[in-house]
Amino acid sequence: MPATTRKAPLPADHPAPIDALPPRRRAILIAAVGVLMEKGYARASTLEIATRARVSKRELYAEFGSKRGILEALIDSASTEMLVPLAPAEIGDRHALASALTVYGAAALSTLSNPYVLAMYRLAIAEAPGNTELGEILDASGREPNRRALVELMRRGQAAGFVGAGDPGLIAREFFALLIGDLMLWLLVGVAEPPSDQEIRARAERATAALLTLHPV
Repeated sequence: MPATTRKAPLPADHPAPIDALPPRRRAILIAAVGVLMEKGYARASTLEIATRARVSKRELYAEFGSKRGILEALIDSASTEMLVPLAPAEIGDRHALASALTVYGAAALSTLSNPYVLAMYRLAIAEAPGNTELGEILDASGREPNRRALVELMRRGQAAGFVGAGDPGLIAREFFALLIGDLMLWLLVGVAEPPSDQEIRARAERATAALLTLHPV
């Protein structure tokens, strides 16, 4: 049986970004995840998603425009949670920069270890390389906005004299490597358990301290 047709268990809890949405939009996204886990992205139909969400196809298309639009909204809701700590970040001193990085790191790790986000990554992996559309959505709506925001924070930190010289893009990637390590791999294959809030905070603090040590002023 192809990997995309296997049923996967759904997470017990829905991520906060979905919980905070208006009821109809939330219902469609939750239904979409269920259908995707059972059918795969290519075989998931908007009719089945609408049926499970108890809305009409007209309502579904009014909300999202297409199946791709549903996935973009689902991934964007998670990505936005990661970006929130960076949006208003003030970097008046090195301590403020460290604080912004720690809060962002904790938000990023919490989002990436969320069962729904992991489910999307597993599905993208299962369908590649034959179908890369879901992977492209994860990249464009999830990874890229966060990469740009983190690189910009590094640029601002360098301009203010709180981060040493170097390519801000490479420094941003180093931060993620220090933050995530091999955890994402083991989460994806189901060997590791999602870290607790305390573990997430500790990892974010260690990653921040290590990065600033690697790039002294």
